[in-house]
Amino acid sequence: MTSTTRLLALPCSLIAMSLGCTLFDNGVTVPAADAPVALVAAITVPGNPITSGTKSWVDAQMPTPGVYLGSLRFYLTDVSNAGVDIIDASNNTYLGRVPGFVGAAGTAGGTPTTNGAGPNSIVFAPGNVSFVSDGNSTVQVVDNSSMKIIASVSTAITACDGGTATTHYCGRTNEITYDPEDQIVFVQNPSPLAVAAPHGAIDNYGTFISAVAPYAALGTISFPGAAGQEAPLWDPDLHRILTAVSGSLTGTAPNQTVANPQYVAVIDPKVRPFTVEKKYVIDCQALTGTVALGINDPALGPDQHMVIPACGKPVIMDARTGTVLTVITQVGGGNETWYNPGDRRFYVTGADATTGVTSLGVIDAVTNRWLQNVPAPQITNPTASVVNNHIFAVVQVTAAQVADPTTDNSACAGFGAKGKGCIAVFAHVKP
Repeated sequence: MTSTTRLLALPCSLIAMSLGCTLFDNGVTVPAADAPVALVAAITVPGNPITSGTKSWVDAQMPTPGVYLGSLRFYLTDVSNAGVDIIDASNNTYLGRVPGFVGAAGTAGGTPTTNGAGPNSIVFAPGNVSFVSDGNSTVQVVDNSSMKIIASVSTAITACDGGTATTHYCGRTNEITYDPEDQIVFVQNPSPLAVAAPHGAIDNYGTFISAVAPYAALGTISFPGAAGQEAPLWDPDLHRILTAVSGSLTGTAPNQTVANPQYVAVIDPKVRPFTVEKKYVIDCQALTGTVALGINDPALGPDQHMVIPACGKPVIMDARTGTVLTVITQVGGGNETWYNPGDRRFYVTGADATTGVTSLGVIDAVTNRWLQNVPAPQITNPTASVVNNHIFAVVQVTAAQVADPTTDNSACAGFGAKGKGCIAVFAHVKP
């Protein structure tokens, strides 16, 4: 059964005195952006408990105050339920699910049931469609109105001749972005494997897909020596795709050294064949004093400032030059990050540097200054609505918590949702 538990009534106009609301020109009221953030609600979804909810997105757009475009929907790629969950982000109501994805498939061989899990990530394009990465080297095209898959695009390459114990397989597709200038979707193929000799390893690669029906694959780009890839994004000022590429270490701790550095790749999608134009190397030893690598999903904010989880911390980088502007030390970097133009905040999830509790980290994207951590155990992958400045993050529960809900101490538990997982909702609340 679907349920939403709230501490506060919505919409904001009903709670203006407690939230400190600002009125947009079109009558939409939102919490004042300078108010602190608090955990205010939990949304549960039907079906299996959320033990694997990968990425989330809110499709609302407000390019200028008072001009609202989009349906104000929250989307979660829900591997546990082999579908994309859709929530009305204005009233926290479950709307439905897009079915037909691989689900929690394994990664032991090149078959439809062992070729990587999905769905994994989502991006939106004109025509009210979304592109969703899936297992089996596939991107699914979804009609958002009907909540149905309308096309499937294979990103497998000829080197992936899988199907037996001695062959390659391309695995799942993962992070994804959309280039509106060229009407191109870029998706990552982060984990092609060489199962056994005589085959050599296949480099990580990414695939470019036309966002115009019939959605043809346009080509690929490889990342030699990379340990993986993380979320790409479209930079409208640079007219480039920026994507995070993982590095690798060699040797044995504590005497390890960097074998392949991690970096942000800059790609011009107009140039063929597709190539990496430049690399912004992120040196963890220079930034944090350790060689420990780790790079994850960036988000682009104002003045070309980009937050990117790297070296275990949110790193603020100038997307024009690759210069690191600051490192946020109060919270871990987590996985997905988000920039919300509505309140001009970066959002990350990670461990509080003092308490160790997983929290929502709030960063001023204009000044690059950390503002607060909101404790919320087991949250990950934040997103936010530019219309009402609500922040959403998936809460994944463990198999042990599903088996014994009394052990569930996640952010869902305080709202009575134990052993299920949920979508945590945060809002700016006036003290």
